Amino acid sequence: EKALSPLKILAYSFLLNLSICHCLPAIAQDARQAVISDIEQQLQRDIDADKTSELEPVKRQLDALIATKGEAKLFLLRADIKYRMYDLKGALSDYDQAIVLQPKSAKAYLQRGTANCIGENYQAALSDFNTAISLGENSADVYRSRGGAEEQLGKKAEAIADLTKALSIEKDKERQWQEKLMRARCYFAVKQFEPAIKDTTDVIALAAQIPEDAAVDAYKVRGSSYFFGAKYSEAVANLSAAIKGLDGKAKAGSLVLRSVCYSKLNDKAKAVADMEEAKALGFPQRQSQ
Repeated sequence: EKALSPLKILAYSFLLNLSICHCLPAIAQDARQAVISDIEQQLQRDIDADKTSELEPVKRQLDALIATKGEAKLFLLRADIKYRMYDLKGALSDYDQAIVLQPKSAKAYLQRGTANCIGENYQAALSDFNTAISLGENSADVYRSRGGAEEQLGKKAEAIADLTKALSIEKDKERQWQEKLMRARCYFAVKQFEPAIKDTTDVIALAAQIPEDAAVDAYKVRGSSYFFGAKYSEAVANLSAAIKGLDGKAKAGSLVLRSVCYSKLNDKAKAVADMEEAKALGFPQRQSQ
C-alpha cells in the first residue's frame, strides 16, 4: 500500500480525536443521552487503544438518533464514524449538513477542511480553514492544517507563516515535529536552506518517536539542503539515511543527488554506482541536444 504522507497522517489523527473532545449539548431524554454517551465512550476507548471497533452498529445508532432529531453535533459525530469507515464522501456530506444546521460552527469548518485535505481537495480545504479562522478558531490545529493545504497548493510563504503561528500556539514539544517538518519542506522549496536544516534537525532528534516515513522525509530534506549548501559530506550522510527508507522515483532522485556529492568529493566509483542504480529505477536521462 502507498504510505500516507505526514500531512495525511496528521489529518487522520486529528479527525479521530476532534469529535470526541467536544461534548454534545444536554439532551432532554435520558435514554437518548445514554446512547450518545456510550458512543462517545466507545470511540474514546478505540482511540486510546489505537484500534477501531465494529462501527456499522454505531452508525446505525446515530442514524436513528438523527432521524428522530437531527443536530449539528450528531452529524459531526456520524461524519467521524463514516470517516473511520473510509466513507469520505459520506463524511463530507454529514459535515455539510452540520454546517447547514450550524453555519457559525468554526469546528465544523475545521473538521470538513481536514477531511478535504485527505481527499486532496486542497482548495476547498483552504476555504474551510479560512472560514474557521474568521469564525474565531485560533488553535494550533487550524493553522497547522491551513499551512499543510497551502504547502500542497504551492503557497510556500503563506504556509511558512501559518506553520510558524501554529508552533507559537502548540505547547506540546513532542507534537511540534509535524509543523517543523512541513515548514522545513517549504523553506527548502523557497531556497532557505539553513532554516530547513534547523527544522529537520529538530525533527530528526525525535526520530525514535515519530512515524518512520516522517523521519525519512526529514533526512531527505536535510540532505538535500546540505547538498544545495555545498556541504557534500553532510549531504551524503543524510541522503544515505533517507535512501534506506525510499523507493521508486523518490529513491532515484536522492541517489542522483548523492551521486553528485560523491563526484564533488572525488569518489568516482560511488558516484557511478549511484547513478547506475538511479537509472535502473527509471531516472530519466537527458535528451541529447
